[in-house]
Amino acid sequence: MRYWTTEDRPAGEQFSYWREVICEAFTPLAAELPGARRTGRAHAHEIRSWVRSSRLTATNCAEVSSATQLITHGAAEVRRTVTDHVFVNLQISGHCVGTQAGRRCVVQPGGFALFDTTREYGLEFVADDRTEEWRCVSFRVPRARLLPLVADLDGATATTHDGTAPGMARIVASTMLSTWNGLDALDPAAADAADTAFTTLLAAAAGGSDELRDTGRADLDAGLRAAVNRYLAANLRTGDTSAGAVAARFGISVRKLHQLYEGTDRSFSRTVMALRLDGCTRELTAPARTGTLTELAARWGFADLSHLNRVFRAHHGCLPSEYGDRGPDGPCTPVPAAVRTGSIPGRGVTATIASRP
Repeated sequence: MRYWTTEDRPAGEQFSYWREVICEAFTPLAAELPGARRTGRAHAHEIRSWVRSSRLTATNCAEVSSATQLITHGAAEVRRTVTDHVFVNLQISGHCVGTQAGRRCVVQPGGFALFDTTREYGLEFVADDRTEEWRCVSFRVPRARLLPLVADLDGATATTHDGTAPGMARIVASTMLSTWNGLDALDPAAADAADTAFTTLLAAAAGGSDELRDTGRADLDAGLRAAVNRYLAANLRTGDTSAGAVAARFGISVRKLHQLYEGTDRSFSRTVMALRLDGCTRELTAPARTGTLTELAARWGFADLSHLNRVFRAHHGCLPSEYGDRGPDGPCTPVPAAVRTGSIPGRGVTATIASRP
């Protein structure tokens, strides 16, 4: 992950450096502070700003924070742009007034809008009064990947999508946040899958073309299911992962959430339980493991130790105490994969336990 900050620069050089940073991290841009034209001091100004940036595969992801300013991608910047992209800016704090193609949109926290680098646009970011900063998560998607999937890409820019309301916009916003927060944990295959899923979901929110519809509901559901799984993994110990809470987080019904997992190896509830079990298993083999098995069970959301014992033995063929003492390569009898697929029970469900010699 790349990181830029103005805080290690002398105050008088910070804004000049910031103008260079946003061009390197995003696309050719020009920045202007409030009153800069009137005072003639556009470059000599202290400004607290930072950018963190990392890639999926084709899509670049970033988080940015700064002070109130006007950022433009004007005619000169369009001429200097060597690659064509569409930016998806999700507002976290403060707000943004965006303009492109004669349209004007106001993006409040939780909302997002698209901007096309092949045409001029402007972004007036206004800081939150309390923090004196604005912050957003920005995904840069190759225009060539999005163009065939959106019926009218030119008409989809500078339009506010409310990610706080039920619907596709909330799914896109949730996917952006869960992808950004879990980016470092993705291997290349997972990153590529996340990239494809995000592009597909974004196109559906922006107005899908016939080509997008031809991809079929299964592809859209697979992308949404992947986003839900990333959210579960990131919030398993600290958030509410009940079906109702997760469905509300993604703006879908509980019935739709369960439908996403139909025809897969595991239902939604079994997926949650499998993730909890994976967390326990990792802790059992950690060199610095501390605490009791009862505390371990509570930490990962099991009802009690007997619940953990039942689920663990169904999957691993031994108890957590045996696994922890002897390790995964010890005398535990592995449960065959064909049995293990359905061996993640919920509370009060009888576990399928492989016979042991």
